[in-house]
Amino acid sequence: MTHAIRNPRTTTRIGMLFAAILLCLMTLFGVSSAQAHDELISSTPASGDVLDTAPKSMVLTFSGDIKKIGTILELSDAEGTGIDTSFEINRRDVTVTPSVPLGNGQYTLVARVVSSDGHPIDKKIAFEVNDPAAASSSAAASSSASAATTAPTESASVASPAEPSTEATETDTPFGGMPAGLVWTIAGIAAVGLIVVVLLKARRQTK
Repeated sequence: MTHAIRNPRTTTRIGMLFAAILLCLMTLFGVSSAQAHDELISSTPASGDVLDTAPKSMVLTFSGDIKKIGTILELSDAEGTGIDTSFEINRRDVTVTPSVPLGNGQYTLVARVVSSDGHPIDKKIAFEVNDPAAASSSAAASSSASAATTAPTESASVASPAEPSTEATETDTPFGGMPAGLVWTIAGIAAVGLIVVVLLKARRQTK
């Protein structure tokens, strides 16, 4: 009866090759996850737009689903005065609605959101409202007010304080967002492969 004699060096090389392949796969998964961060795809209005009609709401569309926790949206006018808003998140779309109609002027919407992969996204959208009808109406109202004999009453417009800032923290997952379970599984397989190589080598040496 003949017995096949295996070269211990060949077995060791196979084990090392197996471990190297696993490490390459882990690296590839890590790079892919790091490059897959979500981002803003489009917005209505877009930054730099001049609108002839004041928007009733603004819509921001991202490449991935957005989390409600950690989302902060701030709308302000050209003087930096804050304007109350409410927002609604529908998966990738974030709809921002001002609490009062926007008059003619320049506005800036600052969006701080957290995507589904835990990555924070900061965007600033500047736009302008230039409604001819609103300008005519404002001029007529100003003339009527100056002709009135009663003193106008001042109404202080106070913007509600911004909600406390909740800084989004990226989930600390190994290899740039790669699920921890998958990392440990691959690491476990690599460890088992190395153990098998060591055992086979020791067994050959004892014979």
